Amino acid sequence: MIPLPGAPPLSEHDLDCTPDSAQYPDTPAVNHAGGIARLMGDGALFARVLARFRKEYRETASGIRSALAAGDTALALRLVHTLKGAAGMIEAVPLRQTAHALEQALGGDTGDASGRADAWQCLARLEQALERVLLELDAAAALAAANPAPAAPTRSAPPNAADLAAHAHSAQRLAALLDEGNGEAVDLVREAEDALTAQLGEQRYRQLAETIEAFDFDGALALLMQWT
Repeated sequence: MIPLPGAPPLSEHDLDCTPDSAQYPDTPAVNHAGGIARLMGDGALFARVLARFRKEYRETASGIRSALAAGDTALALRLVHTLKGAAGMIEAVPLRQTAHALEQALGGDTGDASGRADAWQCLARLEQALERVLLELDAAAALAAANPAPAAPTRSAPPNAADLAAHAHSAQRLAALLDEGNGEAVDLVREAEDALTAQLGEQRYRQLAETIEAFDFDGALALLMQWT
């Protein structure tokens, strides 16, 4: 991880960009129990969320670095905000903290960014935190591949009350994010694909996902309110 020319050196005393848990390198980068609880106990869904995170966010830090080098602060902010939401979804607390610090340093937070660490220093911390998350997830994926779990029995029974509640929870949370114009909706619509498809049907889910991924949050909210 080599800073671009002109980027200031990383300060070991820069606490604005250092997550509290960075003091404890043996602490897991991802709180699996917390992530599963966030998805109402659905461990299989959480495993799919982690797999998507490994695939979709592996190059995000380099994308942010390239955007900053090109002077495209708007793109850098969008990438940081999306990564922050994804980190929150998988309960990667240190990564979420460093993404939040970088967002503030770039002026993308409502809080006062004055006196905070330089954006390049925050980005270096974020690169470290993201690398740690990916190393942990890669190791877990390799272990799972070496020890595959037995196939689950085919489920033919209709959804029970708990399933219906989970589906409704996903739709309600997505609606709240869309109403706020929150970029985390892009991640949630992917991560809650199973629950939303079960509630809306595959065709409507695809239309909803495409609308959200086009950042037409108002249009997506209108569809969701119409169908639920």
